[in-house]
Amino acid sequence: MTDRSPAPDRSPDEVRDAARRTFGAAAHAYVASEGHRTGSDLERLVTLAAERLGGLAGRAALDVATGGGHVALALARAGARVSAADLTPAMLEAAESFVREQAPDAGVAFHEADAGALPFDAASFDLVTCRIAAHHFPDPQAFLREVTRVLRPGGVMVLIDNVAPEDAELNEAMNAVERVRDPAHLESYPVAWWVARSASVGLETVHLERFWRAKAFREWAERTPPEGVTPAAHAAAVERFVRGLSARARTYLGARDSGQGLASLRHEVMLLVLERSA
Repeated sequence: MTDRSPAPDRSPDEVRDAARRTFGAAAHAYVASEGHRTGSDLERLVTLAAERLGGLAGRAALDVATGGGHVALALARAGARVSAADLTPAMLEAAESFVREQAPDAGVAFHEADAGALPFDAASFDLVTCRIAAHHFPDPQAFLREVTRVLRPGGVMVLIDNVAPEDAELNEAMNAVERVRDPAHLESYPVAWWVARSASVGLETVHLERFWRAKAFREWAERTPPEGVTPAAHAAAVERFVRGLSARARTYLGARDSGQGLASLRHEVMLLVLERSA
């Protein structure tokens, strides 16, 4: 497992500014994204949280890095009292508009917040969730400490994120592709890293699932172009980078060619259920 800094050439403030720019420009694309809006993992998140807590009705829930608001909406529909937090104001605006449109009476509260410094009192929540976002955090261990702080004893966290393999070559290739594709990507870590770091702050792993998620290449690659670059040009650059990887790395990433360009890639995803010690 590695503890190297995911962005040694950028300060935490520079990382946060880059995230705000990237996700501010892509806010509506994330709301509409098929991979974020749907998926069995979204259903599993709600189901597993409800099982661990004996139901979600009336439970205080916090969705960190809410993005398009899809998890917040699903939790609210299950009866939870939801606070949705995100670092990017434009993303919060898009998420709030989406949630209000889908469920006008959901009562979700939206907060601008850094995952590593949450603006909530200790022991405020029964449930914390974070889905497909932690690889953007400049200090994921600070995030885990904050989760422990805001959870009540016996509270639950459900963490879903892309993970990297333990194999050094494949780990580097996976993260390199993500950094080329997404200017805000910092680091995807192996599952064992998350389990160990969570345990170190008092979050016990009570359930773990691993699965592969295929990405339609063009929609995925065009979602986060750097400033001043068109989505099509960015996707072409990402495709050139992927084609330049070793055959072993391309196989790991499931790079599939349609004959007219890359059709899809895949990522391994972890669903981790953690419980704060009483």
